[in-house]
Amino acid sequence: MDAGEAVTLWASVESLVVVHNVAKRHNVGTMARSATAFGVSEIVLVGRRDFNAFGSHGSTSHLRFRHFHSLSQARHYLKEERNCDICGVEITDGALSIADHPFRKSTAFLLGNEGTGLSAKECEICDFFVYIPQYGCGTASLNVTVAASIVLHHFGALVLYLFFFS
Repeated sequence: MDAGEAVTLWASVESLVVVHNVAKRHNVGTMARSATAFGVSEIVLVGRRDFNAFGSHGSTSHLRFRHFHSLSQARHYLKEERNCDICGVEITDGALSIADHPFRKSTAFLLGNEGTGLSAKECEICDFFVYIPQYGCGTASLNVTVAASIVLHHFGALVLYLFFFS
């Protein structure tokens, strides 16, 4: 692949956020704000359709929102229509550090519930998992909106790097 082809490839790479029954509905608004800042093209809501745009600071008008009733419908859309990898953000066996930049194409990030993380059904639709390395002691858990921001920043930075330096 020559440099022109690499630029074309990475210019078409997108990130999406998948939200499945997030417990605190206002977190979707806060996630939308981060998603806009880091170039996310779409938020996929699964299950509960309603959310509170509190914290979005108007960013919801800059994103597409799509709703599905089930994870299987969302998976079909993401894999078949959008050609995305589905990346679960979870500390689990086999999870890769986001610092290793394991992303290879357009990616939909599935973030778990604030209290319990990703469920078994959510894990089933993921192609791979990433975790956020932590350097302090204490909790291994981050707020879902904070975790989303960190992961989306890493993905966006990688895409920009590859776009400009390929």
